[in-house]
Amino acid sequence: MTHFRTLSQLAAALVLTAIGTGAVASAPAAYPSKPVRLVVAYPPGGTTDTQARILAQKLSERWRQTIIVDNRPGGNTVIATAAVASAEPDGHTLLLTAMPVALNPLVMDSLPYDTKKDLAPVTLLTTVPGVVITNTEQGVKSLPEFVEKYKNGKAPALFGSAGNLTFTHLSGELFANRSGLKLEHVPYKGSAGAHQDLIGGRVDILFDNGALPLIQAGRVVPLGVTSRTRLPWLPEVPTVAEQGFPDYEAAAWFGIFTRGGTPKPVVEQIAKDISWALNLPEVQQQFAAAGVFAEGGTPEDFQRHLDAETERWARIIREQNITLQ
Repeated sequence: MTHFRTLSQLAAALVLTAIGTGAVASAPAAYPSKPVRLVVAYPPGGTTDTQARILAQKLSERWRQTIIVDNRPGGNTVIATAAVASAEPDGHTLLLTAMPVALNPLVMDSLPYDTKKDLAPVTLLTTVPGVVITNTEQGVKSLPEFVEKYKNGKAPALFGSAGNLTFTHLSGELFANRSGLKLEHVPYKGSAGAHQDLIGGRVDILFDNGALPLIQAGRVVPLGVTSRTRLPWLPEVPTVAEQGFPDYEAAAWFGIFTRGGTPKPVVEQIAKDISWALNLPEVQQQFAAAGVFAEGGTPEDFQRHLDAETERWARIIREQNITLQ
């Protein structure tokens, strides 16, 4: 048996043993170590759900784990967000959501979670320029024609949306703010119901980010795109700015979050793997077919985007006096 000759040698050995033991204990397990749940804040069948299922397929191949897409619509994204905010902070529960997650704290008195503490931004998934659409019964082909039709009417034009504080809501409010046109908001639980009521004539206009298939099928009339430049998949449709509203520009965004407190290396790995998927040519083609731009990037990139978007839309919320009933 080997004996330590001095107390100093003994102390040194104990320190080395502690360091070695600590290193083993703190080493993160390989991620993911079990199936991953991707909670989607919107119902099946819409643009968000399409993105979720494309992403889930590629991540399951890369991670060799099952990705469970869990649609939890409702509550202005609060239901889905609360599910992720109460999950284990291990990265195995992800949230795919959009603009309302950042804006709900501005208009809701209380939430069942603390957005900043209970959520960890992972990456910006996509940006989606909108298309202003109306139904074929309106008999108009451009935004100036639509404005002319409704500007002197006693009743406001009805504009539908996929829900409060979504891009489809706020981009309509932005247009009302910039144009002076009186618009009345009609929120739906997702875009599918809004599309149906627009086609059926129960609402007059949508500022939409998932209407490309309807446009291509001739079921709705595109009046303008909300981006700064024309879209490659709708090159003949002018921008809103081109039609007499030069300071109008807006785009939706979708992002991935996980539970706050998840180890930073895990969050960074998820962001890296999602960015890998978004750079695959087949994924970019699938997203382009759905009318969205693949993004990606680091958690820090996404946080900067969140801060800028929150500041921008908070101003419109104040100016338009937007509240949630």
